[in-house]
Amino acid sequence: MIGGIVVVAVVIAVALYLYLRRETGVEEGEVSSAAVEGAARRRPAADFHVVDNQALVTFDVPLPAAGADPVLRDLLLHQATELLRDRKRRGQPLEGIDMVRVYAKRAGDSVEVGSLELTQLSELPEVAPPIPLARTVADDHDPLRQLDDSDIKRTTSAGDTTALDQLEPVGSDIRLTAGLAAGLRSIGIDPDTMSVEELGLGLLELAGYSLRDRGDGTYVASGGGTTFYVAFVPHQPGSYPELEAPAMNQFLVGFSTARTDRGLLITDKFGPYAVYEKERSNPSCRFITRERLQSFVDSIALG
Repeated sequence: MIGGIVVVAVVIAVALYLYLRRETGVEEGEVSSAAVEGAARRRPAADFHVVDNQALVTFDVPLPAAGADPVLRDLLLHQATELLRDRKRRGQPLEGIDMVRVYAKRAGDSVEVGSLELTQLSELPEVAPPIPLARTVADDHDPLRQLDDSDIKRTTSAGDTTALDQLEPVGSDIRLTAGLAAGLRSIGIDPDTMSVEELGLGLLELAGYSLRDRGDGTYVASGGGTTFYVAFVPHQPGSYPELEAPAMNQFLVGFSTARTDRGLLITDKFGPYAVYEKERSNPSCRFITRERLQSFVDSIALG
């Protein structure tokens, strides 16, 4: 009798599961676009308190050794003003504040990057961000499509390196615009010490893509009416500096099961010539190897 009840319960549960999946239009392995588009963007943690009529806002944002450049300074001033505006909107007591001082982090210490005088709290100044924020990728424009049209040639061979098991940090080979560098710092990524995964995810976020962590070290990026399966292969000190066949094959298997429109493997390893064969066989996939990282950065900057 108990066994029969269990069987009936299982049948009902399975039927309900299949019904719900059919109603939501999501098949096994498929990505729900609503879940992807609703992914929250990272924002730097902020410490806010008032001292002597001054609002002190400290962002958990890494400063370069030389201090904040004008782009990063204006970006943080904008974010501090919006933070104050949000607190005022929620009815928090802010009377008497006549100045906002903004700080960021360097070597664990808080360093002032700029300040803004307030004539009256009822009319907070509109501080325009120096770079676009909260961008969205329009359906008719996808900056990553430029990668398909670019003829990216190998500029350095792994055999030309003096130490095959040693590669410089990814940030040492990348040229960032002031806007991209400030944007990465504003979401907590230090371009001087970033990993290839931080670089890739940060650039996709700044470009306006929604990101979803799949929980297995891979991600889904959504934007421009396109979904991307995104995987990373970081170079580990002492390991072979070229992308190896097992990693490429694992990525292609992951892409085939993710059911996204396209696939991106991003690595700070050099790319073997087998990359071109893989891409010819799988035109929906791109391998962003060390030689191609600068073009990837440029495609985001131009987008």
